[in-house]
Amino acid sequence: MSTLYRKYRPQTWADIADQEHVKMTLAAEVETGKIAHAYLFSGPRGVGKTTTARILARAVNCAARAAGKSEPCAECEHCLAAAENRSLDIIEIDAASHRGIDAVRENIIEHARFTPARAPFKVFIIDEVHMLTTEAFNALLKTLEEPPSHVMFILATTELHKVPATIVSRCQRFDFRKIGFAEVVGRLRDLAEREGCKVDDKAVEEIARRAEGSLRDAEGLLGKVLAVSDGKRVSYDDALSVLPRSNAAAVSEFVECLVKRDGRTALMTIGEGLEAGLDMEQFALDAVELLRKTLLAAVAGPESVAEEMDKETAARVGGWVAVGAGELARMIEMLLEARARMKISHLQHLPLELAAVKVCGGGAGLSPSAASGMAGGKGLVPESRGLVPSEASVPVPTAKSEGPVPPPKEEQKVPASADLEAVKAVWQEFIRKAGEENHSLPFVLGIGQPVDAEPGKVVLGFEFAFHRDKVNEEKNRRVLEKVLGELLGDKVRIDGILLEKSEAPQYSEPARPSAAVPQVLEGLVAAFGGKVVE
Repeated sequence: MSTLYRKYRPQTWADIADQEHVKMTLAAEVETGKIAHAYLFSGPRGVGKTTTARILARAVNCAARAAGKSEPCAECEHCLAAAENRSLDIIEIDAASHRGIDAVRENIIEHARFTPARAPFKVFIIDEVHMLTTEAFNALLKTLEEPPSHVMFILATTELHKVPATIVSRCQRFDFRKIGFAEVVGRLRDLAEREGCKVDDKAVEEIARRAEGSLRDAEGLLGKVLAVSDGKRVSYDDALSVLPRSNAAAVSEFVECLVKRDGRTALMTIGEGLEAGLDMEQFALDAVELLRKTLLAAVAGPESVAEEMDKETAARVGGWVAVGAGELARMIEMLLEARARMKISHLQHLPLELAAVKVCGGGAGLSPSAASGMAGGKGLVPESRGLVPSEASVPVPTAKSEGPVPPPKEEQKVPASADLEAVKAVWQEFIRKAGEENHSLPFVLGIGQPVDAEPGKVVLGFEFAFHRDKVNEEKNRRVLEKVLGELLGDKVRIDGILLEKSEAPQYSEPARPSAAVPQVLEGLVAAFGGKVVE
C-alpha cells in the first residue's frame, strides 16, 4: 500500500503538473544532447522538484530513447531499474541526514571517480542540499565545477537563500513555482477517477484551496478523504469531517472586516479563532499574505494573482482593491507590526486585536459589551489582573464618541520642559529602568546627581571623571536619553559634567559591613573592572 503521490508519481515530462517553463527547457536539452553537468532546482515543497530530477535522470540514461526525443521509454533496462529504485547509476542523497564533509567525500566525491555501472551517466540527486555544512559545500565545489564527463549533479532545495553563491553559480538553475489552483483541481479529479470514486466538485476545490499550491499536500489530503469514504462517492460534508482545521475561511472573513471597517466582527472573528484553537501568529501571517495578494491585484491587476486563488477568493479580492493601494499597504504594515509584538505579548492575540481596532478607525462599530465579550472575556478588554500596565484594559470609544479618547490622567507623563525638581522626582525610576537596559549603569548613576535641567536637556554631575566619561560614552548616552526621555515624555539630551569638590555630594561614614556587602562589591568590581584590595 502506498499514498497517492507515490502511487501516481509522474513518469514522463507530460505527466508533470504545471512547471511548463522547466519542462520545456529540460526536454529541449535532452532532445539536442546539450546536457549541463549540474542543475539546481529550487522552489516550495510538493511542486515536483524531485520528480523532475528523477525523470531527467531516466531520460539521459534511457537506452531506447530515439534520437531527437526527450521522453524516457519506461521499458528499457535502465528505465525499469530507475523506476524500481535499484539503479546503481542514479544515486539519491538526503542532505539533511548526510550533511557533513565526510558524507560528501564518501557518498559523492569518491563515487564520482568511478565510471557508471551500466548507464551512460552516473547521476547524483541531492535533495535538500541547503542542509549541507559549510565545509561540505567547500569540499563539493571542485567536483561540482569540473566533474568527470560521465557525472551529472541535480541539486534540489526549498531554501535557495541558504545555498552558497559559489554553488549556485556552478549550476543551471530552475525555479519551480507553486502549482496553479486549476491544475491542482484537475489533478485531483483525475486521481479520484483512477481510484474509481466520485468526489464532489466543492470538496475537490476545498482540498485544493487548503493545499496552497503544493500538489503533494493536495494528493495527501485526497488520499485521507478517500480512505474514510465508501469508495464510491465523497460529499463536501464528508471531506470537511476529516480534513484538518483550516483558517482560510476565518482569515478571509477577517480581512473582509478590515476592508469594510467592521471592527466588531473583526474582533469576533479573532475570538472564534481562539476558541477553535487556531495559531494566532499564523492567522496574522495568513491575513498579511491575503492582503499582499490584494495589494498586487490593486497595483498590477487582478489577473496577476488569479492563478493563486479559487474563484470565490478571487472575487472577494476583486472587491477589496477599491480601498486603494495606499490603504492596503497601511493595513499590511500594521498587521506585520502586530505579529512581531505577538511573540512577546502576555496575551498573544491582543496585538492583533489592537491592530484590528486601529485599522477599523479606532474601534468604530464596537460597543463596550462587544469589546469585552470577545472569546469569552478574551477580547479587546482583558482582565488587567496579572498584566503589566502597557497591556491593561484599553479604552474603547462608543459609536457616539467624537475624536480620540485621551489617555488617563495618571498615565500622562511629565513634560520635558519641567524644572530640575521634576527630573529629581523620576530619578530613582530612571536608575531602575536604566539598569534594565545595562546592568552597569545604576552603579554610575547612583553616585551622581541631576544638577541642572532645561527644555530638552538634563545635566548630570559626578565627582570623578571616570563616571562622567561613562555617561558621555555614545552607547551609554543613547540608552540613558531613551529611558529618561520616556519618563519625561519627550526627547532629551544628557550631558555628564565634573563637579567641583565643594559641589560633590557628601556621603556619611559607611556602616560596618554586613553579610550583603560582598555581593555589592562583586557588582562594583564587575561593573568597573576593579579589584578588592582590603
